[in-house]
Amino acid sequence: KDFVAMIVGLPPISGDRPVEEDLRERLESITGQNVVGVSVAWDYQASEEEVQKALTADMSVMVSQPPPQEPPAMNPVRSKLYAMEKSLLDLQPEDYASEEEASQGSVKDLLFGLRTSQRAFAVFNTQDAMEEAVHSVKISAGFSFAGEDGITLEPLEAEPDTVQWQNFGHSSEKEKVMKLAAGFGIIGLACLFWAIVFYS
Repeated sequence: KDFVAMIVGLPPISGDRPVEEDLRERLESITGQNVVGVSVAWDYQASEEEVQKALTADMSVMVSQPPPQEPPAMNPVRSKLYAMEKSLLDLQPEDYASEEEASQGSVKDLLFGLRTSQRAFAVFNTQDAMEEAVHSVKISAGFSFAGEDGITLEPLEAEPDTVQWQNFGHSSEKEKVMKLAAGFGIIGLACLFWAIVFYS
């Protein structure tokens, strides 16, 4: 987190645009610092289950697996039996390929349908570069991007593994008040239930 700054105030932008690359170039032009990369915090709370499934499937593919082996030499009878087994068990490589292509297509549509939250993360080469970039944006009263003015750059305080990524895009003051009110409401109902059941 020492080399990372948080961009705050982004407008909602569709996932079919190269937002991260455009934002990286914009930051470099206004701060004069080399930006290693930008990672947008996407608003995917409504599609969290689908995104997690896609991530799990992608990770399972990345796990090292033994390479497929050619079947051993077989006599004509065994060869016919092997062909029958493949047919019965649906072990056709082209079927796997078509399923994989369909899965990739649905994931692509899902990602293109996402929109950015108000925040993104910019990675710099050094902590000094990050601090200078934050200072440059601060004295300029923010910068504009995708038609939105007043976007700011702030030092990052939280470690990545402590962040609830799926909640980005749902942290407005109104939503925070509603969640707080819902929490107190649940506590109140629990206390009322306890009083009725045990003290009535």
